[in-house]
Amino acid sequence: MTDSLIDSIGRERAHALMRQAVQDAIAELHAAGLPAIGAENGRVCKFYPDGTKVYVDEEEAAGQPHGRSPAPSGE
Repeated sequence: MTDSLIDSIGRERAHALMRQAVQDAIAELHAAGLPAIGAENGRVCKFYPDGTKVYVDEEEAAGQPHGRSPAPSGE
């Protein structure tokens, strides 16, 4: 039987490669001005390049299903 990739390179090395690939993908999304989608405490959220975190369920409840909630007008 052939070893899996994880078995052949080692679990720690495989995890390091996966971690770096995720960080690279997030950086690419943010460089394009797009949010990365992830989860926190069992809730789906969007992580924007400027550090803003928006929970998708709150966004949908506010009537903003496909974008950021409008910024305050400053009035």
